[in-house]
Amino acid sequence: MLRPVTPNPPPRRGALPCAVMLALLAMSSPAAHAQTEPASAGAPGASAAAIDQVTIVGSRARNRTVFDSAVPIDRFGTREVENALSGGDLGAALQDLAPSINFPRIESSGAADSVRGIQLRGLAPDQVLVLINGKRRHAGAVLDTESSFAGIVPVDVNAIPPGAIDHIEILRDGAGAQYGSDAVAGVINIVLKKARTGGSASIGYGANRTDFKPTGDTKTDGHTTIVSADYGVPVGDAGYFRFGAEYRGRNPTNRAGPSDAGWTSWNATPADLALDGQVVFKSGDSEQRNRYAFYNALVPLADGIDAYSFATINQRKSDGSAYFRYPGDPSNVPEVYPNGFRPSTKGDMTDVSVVAGLRAAVGGWNLDLSARHGGNEFDYGLADSVNASLGAASPTRFHLATFDFDQDAINADLTRQFDPGIGAPVHVAIGAEYMHETYTSSPGDPASYAAGPVAGAPPGAQAGPGLRPQDTFDGSRSVRSLYADIESDLTARLLVGAAARYSDYSDFGNARTGKLSARYKVTDTFLLRGSLSNSFRAPALVQTGFRFSTLNFNSDGTALQTAALLPASDALARAFGAENLKPEKSTNLSLGAAWRPQRNTSITVDAYRIKLRDRITRTSDLQSDAATAWLAGIGRSDIQSVAYLANLLDTVTTGLDVVINHDLPLAGGKLDLNAALNLNRTRIDSVHQAPAALARIDPGLTLLTENSLFRIRHASPTSKLVLGADWQAARWGVQARATRFGSLKDFSYDDEAELIDGVHAQRFGAVWAVDVEAQYRLTKQLTLAAGADNLFDRYPQRVRETNNATYGGALPYNFINPIGLNGAYFYGRVRYTF
Repeated sequence: MLRPVTPNPPPRRGALPCAVMLALLAMSSPAAHAQTEPASAGAPGASAAAIDQVTIVGSRARNRTVFDSAVPIDRFGTREVENALSGGDLGAALQDLAPSINFPRIESSGAADSVRGIQLRGLAPDQVLVLINGKRRHAGAVLDTESSFAGIVPVDVNAIPPGAIDHIEILRDGAGAQYGSDAVAGVINIVLKKARTGGSASIGYGANRTDFKPTGDTKTDGHTTIVSADYGVPVGDAGYFRFGAEYRGRNPTNRAGPSDAGWTSWNATPADLALDGQVVFKSGDSEQRNRYAFYNALVPLADGIDAYSFATINQRKSDGSAYFRYPGDPSNVPEVYPNGFRPSTKGDMTDVSVVAGLRAAVGGWNLDLSARHGGNEFDYGLADSVNASLGAASPTRFHLATFDFDQDAINADLTRQFDPGIGAPVHVAIGAEYMHETYTSSPGDPASYAAGPVAGAPPGAQAGPGLRPQDTFDGSRSVRSLYADIESDLTARLLVGAAARYSDYSDFGNARTGKLSARYKVTDTFLLRGSLSNSFRAPALVQTGFRFSTLNFNSDGTALQTAALLPASDALARAFGAENLKPEKSTNLSLGAAWRPQRNTSITVDAYRIKLRDRITRTSDLQSDAATAWLAGIGRSDIQSVAYLANLLDTVTTGLDVVINHDLPLAGGKLDLNAALNLNRTRIDSVHQAPAALARIDPGLTLLTENSLFRIRHASPTSKLVLGADWQAARWGVQARATRFGSLKDFSYDDEAELIDGVHAQRFGAVWAVDVEAQYRLTKQLTLAAGADNLFDRYPQRVRETNNATYGGALPYNFINPIGLNGAYFYGRVRYTF
């Protein structure tokens, strides 16, 4: 039986006080404007196909299914989600489930070792909206500074408790007019468990076992332990309180190759050369310790009146890795590290989301009032490092900065079904939202940014430096939004919908967005569908205030340099040509068809075109001898280059999604077969380059180098194919999935590599990954499972080994390939239900 959706939960430090949240148990958010939450599907006993399930996203009509929706929607049930979460990483699970999603794994990249974003339809991770139970999820506090989409602030999906998830819905369509800013590529809605009774507990353990060709070793690492439990308590006749906790501990992996000390070290001293051929770099997953908790509650107050609340919390500690410093490098202090050192990056994150609300039927309207709080705090530090300018007196551990983002909102949402006498009801929704955001950054330890007395030594902590007090940020903004939505079957075959939204930002002005959608049933089993919409994505508050310095490659990959990433409002950024950020604007066109040739078979095909204007991206590191000299001349010898965020690009992304599902009885059980394909390509229409201010420093500098543009064009696979089979019988169950990641291109540090689009680059071929899992129900309550991800131990194509294209052995594989660098992962799991 379908029951109404349960909305949202309470705060953490910096949140609305608990007393206020309890008082606001009379309210709920329209950020997602969901009305009904389907019963758990995808479980072993589920009888309806996923395409027949009612969905929250895409439509405000209470009975809209995946098949008859006017826009493409994927729905993944409990079994599918649990199987994909074998390693406990929700971002990787989403990549396994949906061909339109990729989860790039950037290695040895500072904060990116702790926080990673997902891509939908080839766009940046901050251009997809994430919902929990239909309510907007807050973004993180850390700007991505080094990935292929540097300059973004993604939602950290890995902060959502994996063990809390009942099912996942993915809307593959622009939806800014329905759900607000960020829904450019689409929407991911994660629905929490809400069973009224019973519970479950599970223990899982796994590790990577791989034949690593660059060193000739057989490695066993990445040991992962997952312990999870949840339980439901009935409240009244229809209410519930579901709660749970989870722990996931993952050991690090290392996929660096033997080093070329003569090429990589600064001075090639005898002590440096003695390390030649050793593995001194680290490229792989960071060590992580995650602790999660959640609850999901519904309390009937009176006939037709329900209070609800849900919350998630994640505390994560991550130990990543920076680049190795050789003994003879100027950044080393031999008295402290006679054999050189590799700094360890420390990320300590706390993420909290709380929603509370009230639903009631008032005068024929369904009223939903809610309040929500989301907060993300990230403490960034270093161990095994040094500030060489302080000499032997330097500490080896540093606190670099603290970043804190909070988002609070109050929503009112009204929906109603009218009968205007046209033979079908009209679904109407109207709503309003007030949202307030704050973002602060705090400085690091004085030693983390100090310029000490040692002449010629770089100031600041290595793999830092820390944030200086004068560079901190304390800002806020408010957003007011109104929306209206209408949908109706004008005839027995024609469904039409329209949505409009008005938003007013205290710092970026106002915006109007709209959407038109339609679905026409040619027959009862074949339909055509399409939508046209525009979206508005205001720069994230974090994008307007984030600053940090990182050690990265210089423009030609011949050395490492300290690059300062500055807000566009900073005076130094202005000297390099920065201007105030503007909102991104997009237009999304989608056309498709859905067909059910027989009851147990469905086929959907959807083409899309997404045009983005004034796309925000990080400039290239503005570095040259002239720029470094200019910086030194104004007293900033602590940095060698400058970068900032700017509206630099107009792009067009086109693609095609094809999904086929079929089920049949087999060997006393049921076999579900599916195939899903995504074809995707991004074209750069125009680049807004080289302001006059930059020319005064060095006329040869441009805001985006060809290398940066190359990654935006080519860093995502042009295709992705997922083939799946799921057989379930009374005691046994088997799942298998084969994923083909299509070819991609990336620039090369080898200046003899092929020229592609004017850049020395390498082509990386397609690669397959095969995942399998088998389950056995030992008793009614006890289930055993064992499986393997990437069973055949596949890696991306090797990077060219000529002319140090591997950067001295640090990067033997191309790390932007979504298949990752860890090889095969084997695991087992025991689950007990009660």
